[in-house]
Amino acid sequence: MTPAPQGPGTPVAGLVLDLDGTLADTPRAITAIMLKILADRGVPTDEAVLRSMVGRPLEQNFAQLLGCAPDAPEIASVLAAYRDLFRAHLEGIDPAALAYPGVVEGLRRARTRGLRLGLATSKPRRAAERMLALMGVADLFQVVAGDDSVRHSKPDPEMARLVADGLGLPPGRCVVVGDGVADMAMGRAAGMRVVGVSYGAATPAELKAAGAEEVVDSFAAVLALVTGPTAGGPTADSPADDGSPSDNSPYDSPLCNSSTDDRESS
Repeated sequence: MTPAPQGPGTPVAGLVLDLDGTLADTPRAITAIMLKILADRGVPTDEAVLRSMVGRPLEQNFAQLLGCAPDAPEIASVLAAYRDLFRAHLEGIDPAALAYPGVVEGLRRARTRGLRLGLATSKPRRAAERMLALMGVADLFQVVAGDDSVRHSKPDPEMARLVADGLGLPPGRCVVVGDGVADMAMGRAAGMRVVGVSYGAATPAELKAAGAEEVVDSFAAVLALVTGPTAGGPTADSPADDGSPSDNSPYDSPLCNSSTDDRESS
């Protein structure tokens, strides 16, 4: 049975964060690379279709688009081409431009306020760790889970539960933050609160239909929703990070004070 998220007044102690389209401004690059690879193979594809696939495991996407099994030799060749092109993209951009505005500052503020941070991404774990390092935030994450860390991909709840376990937290004290329908479904199935961001792959309507309690337009708004006012909490000079979940977070958080019964049903 899926555990129900804990009710109003339960302090949020951990964030389970998606990477592409949530922390990293990569959906356009991912879409462009997929378009090129498919065009090189004579498979014309609509850009909007590809963008809607961002956040899902690449082998599943390419298998669907090419009409073959995920373990087919053609998929291995396509994935190798994708990795080369995406690596070249990362090497050609300023690392400071990799994160969305406010993400790096927001992650650091979350840590100083006692929140534990975990990553749940459809990327392979090592690739995700490299991206976090490029963004300068790898040291802020206690857990990084990729598609190769679990048997079942998003929207299955396995990855969210794995991250919560690594953070040492029950699901009800975690909030999943993502830009994709699969993120919302994963979080709900795991018994976590779910917040969507509108600047990534899915539309606000799609995120709400998938179960998002709130959809916000910036990462700063995510932090405001989860942590509430800054008064009375830990500061950068006195971080609450002693390894135990902080009961000072989310203070007067709107998420904490909202009823789980008010969420739009998926």
